[in-house]
Amino acid sequence: MAYFRKRHGKKGVRWQAVIRKGGRRSQVATFRTKGEAEEWANQIELAISKGSFLPTYEAKRRTVRDLLQRYKETEIPKKKDQVNPTRHADFWIQRLGDLKLFELSRAAIVEVRDELAKERAHATVNRYLALLSHACTVAEKEWEWMASNPLRKVSSLEEPRGRVRFLSDAEKDRLLDEAKSSSHPHLYAIVLIALTTGARKGEILGLRWKDVDLDANRSVLHDTKNKERRTLTLVPPVVDELRKLQKVRRIDDDLIFTTMRVGEANSSYFEKAWRKARGKAELKDFRFHDLRHSCASYLAMNGATTAEIAAVLGHKTLEMVKRYSHLSDEHVRGIVERTAAKVLGDE
Repeated sequence: MAYFRKRHGKKGVRWQAVIRKGGRRSQVATFRTKGEAEEWANQIELAISKGSFLPTYEAKRRTVRDLLQRYKETEIPKKKDQVNPTRHADFWIQRLGDLKLFELSRAAIVEVRDELAKERAHATVNRYLALLSHACTVAEKEWEWMASNPLRKVSSLEEPRGRVRFLSDAEKDRLLDEAKSSSHPHLYAIVLIALTTGARKGEILGLRWKDVDLDANRSVLHDTKNKERRTLTLVPPVVDELRKLQKVRRIDDDLIFTTMRVGEANSSYFEKAWRKARGKAELKDFRFHDLRHSCASYLAMNGATTAEIAAVLGHKTLEMVKRYSHLSDEHVRGIVERTAAKVLGDE
């Protein structure tokens, strides 16, 4: 049976939950509100009654800060395509870092989630939740620091329909002109590859000469977001650019798009050049990832099916490419009209 004690300390009023049940050693935890204490007590009592309660030594000894510091060291380096994972981890450390892992309750997480939703878009809030959830899952299944992941019962926020921004013909021409005249020796080739293959920025910047076959007009991506190998078809203009770069390639580095500038990271050098070209091309509300959307949109408008678009982009399901289906409406209507005319003998 649980009972609750109100405590006053340096951090203000806290509520302590004490559970004594079934002859077990008392379980004690302290929370900011009585509601959190009651929720925790209900969960523990239910687990005890089901025989599934397994309090771990680590959950009592470790904090959320400990969890996320280790996660930053061991797991975040694996997340090459995730946006700002370190920032997301640091946010949770700042907000909930002092809590012991067994004190990390659904109520505490929901409170922070709802506060964050007042300042950030729902999609952004969901990324914060996803990182904390994955960290807790790793702590539960691999490190044995937690008995369960409290985020399994925390709902993600509803997100608006996926953003689709693609280049008009005039915008495309302006961007390619600015990329070609850029002082960055690789910007034009990088933009051209993104626009014609739909590859992600990280995938392109990670391309190596050993994975490119210019005679066969293709390149192989080994390290993709969905962990599956994918082949890029290289159109003739891309092959021409790569042949030019091949003549002046560095012999000490197999990366195709490695920087020639001493002391400057390849990604930062590229980002400066990309932002400058984008600005001079007068592109508003446009990100590098939108080149991927542009590629998919061009495919749709030229009659590619959703399955074909998914294959080019490397999506495992068709759900992500349905956003482009409306662009192929005219193509589909043309097929239906031609078929109907033939069947009805109008041709």
